[in-house]
Amino acid sequence: MSKTNEVLIYLENLPADKKIILEKIRKLILQLVPTMDERLSRGVPFFYYQGKRAVGFRSSKTHLSFFIMEGNVLKKLQNEIAHLNFSSTVIRFNPENPIPEVVIEKLVLARVQEIEGQLSKKK
Repeated sequence: MSKTNEVLIYLENLPADKKIILEKIRKLILQLVPTMDERLSRGVPFFYYQGKRAVGFRSSKTHLSFFIMEGNVLKKLQNEIAHLNFSSTVIRFNPENPIPEVVIEKLVLARVQEIEGQLSKKK
């Protein structure tokens, strides 16, 4: 089974309200960075850029989560996410109050930029 199919099966098994939101996030991520590689890691969908884990999402009983794999990204965009429930690397939300698309765009692109910076330092 392909890694993408694993993510699609994960989404297919969610309650409709959560599935709709996470499918929108998935499509947005792949539109922003078509070269992202998606796969499940420990049962959670993650998106990899240049081999590094960039972002991910998850559904739980009480909320949805959007993961940013480095705390620096959330710190840099703290003013834009101040109204959301977040910690160092995760934003928690619910289907009735999703993360605005513009915020997801900024988070994904900031994480990609961060990874590119890390990779360029290694050269």
